[in-house]
Amino acid sequence: MMKALRQEAAKLLQEKRAALIIGFAEREGHPALFISKPEDCERLFYDVSCRQNLAAYLSKPEVSARRPVAIVASLAALRSLVVLTAESQAAPGQVLALAVDKDAFLGTFDVAGAAELLRSKYPDLGPEKALLERVGELSKKSVVERAAFWAEEFAKCTRCYACRAACPGCYCARCIVEKNAPQWVSTAALGHGNYSWNIMRAFHQSGRCTLCGACEAACPQGLPLMVLNAALDREALEEFGARPGYDPEGKPVIGSWSAEDDHSYMR
Repeated sequence: MMKALRQEAAKLLQEKRAALIIGFAEREGHPALFISKPEDCERLFYDVSCRQNLAAYLSKPEVSARRPVAIVASLAALRSLVVLTAESQAAPGQVLALAVDKDAFLGTFDVAGAAELLRSKYPDLGPEKALLERVGELSKKSVVERAAFWAEEFAKCTRCYACRAACPGCYCARCIVEKNAPQWVSTAALGHGNYSWNIMRAFHQSGRCTLCGACEAACPQGLPLMVLNAALDREALEEFGARPGYDPEGKPVIGSWSAEDDHSYMR
């Protein structure tokens, strides 16, 4: 798998189908690796411990200026690429994916090809069983108990925004938490501000999150962010049929409306 990945990456650079390859380095933590020379592709590495979602780099001005770009993409990152394309954040023809799945190199795909691969071979990607079990256990608690659980977890948050930096879906040039005229969310790493930030972040990703786990992996406080993400993923699927990352022309749940939506909550 590694040999095929490295050879294909070098070929993309040699044929000028990509000006930049973004992958993982074979070092502790497997940081992102930016390669522009074919001979440097021997430094590429990938295994299941590579937790970053490299699609998060596509919105960076430094990367946009180097397009066309190819990223080493897990299945979740492939879905993120499709979501970014649907939201006009990744231009077709400017981004390629070196698709990987566990210990297999799947090939090079443009956005349309990535979507077709996902639909044909991985049509039912969703939260892992263990994660759904955690969501189920929490859902059995009362509203008051759930609120207390999250209040206790969010109290640990230092507002470093590592979760935001790791998420491909957080591409706003200026986040609402950085606005102070008016200040919608307190910037202090305390009670209400922490609660508001974490709930708002998860809500903005509902129906868009591809469950890559990069946010939780980046969190220095070990917050169980994926439990919240998975719960909202199930809600978006059950209520709106949302399955993000399969249609490059699909509309996100947040920001779209359909006459077929359930309106029974209205009184």
